[in-house]
Amino acid sequence: MSSYSNFIDLLKAGLDRAGVQDGSKLVVAFSGGPDSSALLAGLAELSDQRRLSLVAVHVNHQIRGNSSDANQASAQMIAENLKVEFVATTVDVPRISAEQKISIESAARTSRYIALADAVGSHGARGVVTGHTLDDQAETVLQHAARGAGLRGVSGMRFNSVLNIPNSDIELNVLRPMLDTPRFGCIKYCRHSGIDPVIDESNASRDYTRNRLRLDVLPQLNAAIPEASQSLARLAKNSTDDLSIIEWVVEQNLAYARIDKHRYSRADLANLPNSLVGRMLIRAYELHVGHVLNLERIHITKMVGLLSGKSGTSIELPNTTEFYVDKDEFGFRFDDDDDCPYPSSIALQKLNVPGATELGSGVTLQAELIDRPQNLDHKNQHVTYAAPDLLTSNLNLRNRNNGDRFQPLGMNSHVKLQDFFVDSAVPRRWRNRVPIIDSAKGIVWIAGYRLADWAKVLPKHQTVARFELTGSKKRDQQHSAASHRTCIREVYLPEA
Repeated sequence: MSSYSNFIDLLKAGLDRAGVQDGSKLVVAFSGGPDSSALLAGLAELSDQRRLSLVAVHVNHQIRGNSSDANQASAQMIAENLKVEFVATTVDVPRISAEQKISIESAARTSRYIALADAVGSHGARGVVTGHTLDDQAETVLQHAARGAGLRGVSGMRFNSVLNIPNSDIELNVLRPMLDTPRFGCIKYCRHSGIDPVIDESNASRDYTRNRLRLDVLPQLNAAIPEASQSLARLAKNSTDDLSIIEWVVEQNLAYARIDKHRYSRADLANLPNSLVGRMLIRAYELHVGHVLNLERIHITKMVGLLSGKSGTSIELPNTTEFYVDKDEFGFRFDDDDDCPYPSSIALQKLNVPGATELGSGVTLQAELIDRPQNLDHKNQHVTYAAPDLLTSNLNLRNRNNGDRFQPLGMNSHVKLQDFFVDSAVPRRWRNRVPIIDSAKGIVWIAGYRLADWAKVLPKHQTVARFELTGSKKRDQQHSAASHRTCIREVYLPEA
């Protein structure tokens, strides 16, 4: 079989593996180099057979000044000779690199994919097709392995994947149909097609890690171990197969534990191995943030440790995210999220008795005298019954103070309020905002949690004081969501 026929056959197979259907409109990431030129020419040749509509998008990074402009002109000529629509966009990568204090490589990659995502959106394309080859795959696997990556790293690039661009809501469908095609096959196909590709001078610079792998490390590795590049690409395939099994297990267990979009049940992870829990936390973080950039093993280890420890704890994670652990659940929240059901603060104020006292943010505390109900053991934690003479006392509303002590119902002694909050699994981020009814004798009620023992209803009482906290809807919704977890779990249970 000729190198020409072999290239086209590999491209056809790659399009199928990438899930590119006949009749698709595609944006082609087109630098004008050998790989992208071979890709564009091959797609143009197959366009009639597979009814493909192509747009070649060239991103001018402005890294080499006039040389970058000359490369753009050459790329445009190649696309026009292939009768493919050509679009160019310019991005000042050196400026972005300096402003964001990131490497030229990172700035170029991120800005390039943002520009390609814009092109996909404006042209209504199925995704962007890139010219990544088998050699690129080998370089990727080698680089990730050298950095100590896990299976996800050594599984390399996928034929079809969704790229979440950091610090944005952009999701880009990336298609890589040439991952089984060696680089020399692209060069031969360009020669066969009469294409004089652009030679990017930066590819010869050893200032970049990727170039040193391409120019120095892989040639030596292939000399020592023949066809090492093909073996590394095969490792990526094998790792992808193994990873797909692990990801299936992770997704099933995460769905089983899910309460809602960003909250999960602690109990459903209690008996799982730490290695699986760690992977579930990585996936949960990815679902919350949109990517896992900057999330390191030390973060994962700390999260796993918190899950087996006390409730009410949390740690700061990259990308302005907090991981928290409460009594029955854990989850992720951004710095500006607020899941507390109580007002931000309560200024010391007199409680209206009887009557309603506004706490702010729609939260109200109601106090009234009622006939003693038959059952004082109600299920609503926002309601409590107390001795009726409390309504003749001066009662105040406030938040906690340093040194607060409290005699919880059922106890003979006082405890530190801080210890009570910890034992009652009150999230740390809520503790300064929990409403407290106070009196000259001490704390009467920690709203939503516990009445003071000295304020309890006695057998002789025919009437009782009734206190109710209303308007804390977020917490009610959370408990409601938790009560429906059985339904969620049944839907996602894996079949035997």
